[in-house]
Amino acid sequence: MMDYSTKDTTVCGSSTIVNHLPEIGLQKAVSEIVDGLLACPKRMSCKYFYDTEGSKLFNEITRLPEYYPARTEKEILRKLPLKNLIGSGDIDITELGSGNHAKITIILDRLSSEQLSHIRYLPVDISRSSLETSIRAITGRFPGLSIQGITADYYHQMHLIPGERKKLLCFLGSTIGNLDRDDAMSFVRNIAESMQPGDGFLIGFDRLKSAALLESAYNDRQGLTARFNKNILCVVNRLMQSDFDPEDFEHRAFYNPEQRRIEMHLEAKRAVHVKCPSMAIPLDLQKGETIHTENSHKFDVNDIQTVGEHAGLSLYRIFSDKNEWFSLAYYKKMS
Repeated sequence: MMDYSTKDTTVCGSSTIVNHLPEIGLQKAVSEIVDGLLACPKRMSCKYFYDTEGSKLFNEITRLPEYYPARTEKEILRKLPLKNLIGSGDIDITELGSGNHAKITIILDRLSSEQLSHIRYLPVDISRSSLETSIRAITGRFPGLSIQGITADYYHQMHLIPGERKKLLCFLGSTIGNLDRDDAMSFVRNIAESMQPGDGFLIGFDRLKSAALLESAYNDRQGLTARFNKNILCVVNRLMQSDFDPEDFEHRAFYNPEQRRIEMHLEAKRAVHVKCPSMAIPLDLQKGETIHTENSHKFDVNDIQTVGEHAGLSLYRIFSDKNEWFSLAYYKKMS
C-alpha cells in the first residue's frame, strides 16, 4: 500500500510508523508516471512494484531456486564480522527499502541482548503494509528492540532519516542496481554527505556472471516474476485511475551486455488503448511496443571501489560468496 494522501503516525505494537509520502504528494507521483509513459521508449519506475501484492510476490520470488541473489546474500550476512561493523554504544541501523524482515533478522539474531539494547532499528520503505508486517514480526522476535518505521521514497526523502546518533546504513539486496550507474554514484554520494565520521554504509551488489544464469533468475519457470512485473500496472491503475489490463502484456527479461544489466519490460501483445484522466489524450501502444519497468545492473570489484571513491567513503572490505555471485561492500565515513 502506497498512501500519498495523509501524513500520519500508525501505532504498530510498541513501535510507530510515520508516513511521509504525502510530502511528495499523489500529484507528483502521477506526473512522474505520466512523464515516463510519454517518453520514448516508455518506462515506469520500479518503485511502483511494491504495493501489498507486489511485496508478497517478491518475497515468493526470493525463495525460488533460480533466484540466487537472496539466498547468496543471506549466506554472506551470516558470516559478517558484526562487532567491527556495529561496534559498541548507541547506534541506529537504518535499512533503506527494508521490504520483509528476513535479512535484518539475520543480523539481529547474531547480536547479544546487551548490543540490542543500544540499537534503534529504522526500516524505510515505500509500502506501509510491508513495514507493518515486518515490524510486527521483528517485535515478536526481539521484544525489547526500539523500532521506528518510516514510510518514504528514500530516493527523494533521505533528509527525513534521523542523524543525531552513530549509524549503520543498510542498502541490501541488489537495489542499487536498479539505478543507472551515474545515478547510483550520485545517490551514494548524497547519503555520504549526511553521514558523520565513524558511520558505516553496507551495500549489496549483484556481481557480473553468465547471461544464462542471470536470465534464468528473472524468468522463473513458475511465472512469479512475470506476475510481479505485470502487477505494476495494477499499482499504476490505482494511483492514476488508468485502465491498463495486465493481460494485454507479456513479461520480458533479458541481459543487455553493453549496459551490463538485466532489463525487464512489459511488451504489448496487441494494440493497446489506455484511458487515464491524468492524460490529455488516451495512451496508445502498438503490438510489440514495450514499457521498460526495471534495470538490474551488475558490478565488478572496480565498480564497487569507484562507488565509494566517488562518494568520499573508505572501502573497508568486500564480503562475497565463494562463487563471487554477490557481494556486500562495507564503506566507512572517515572525516
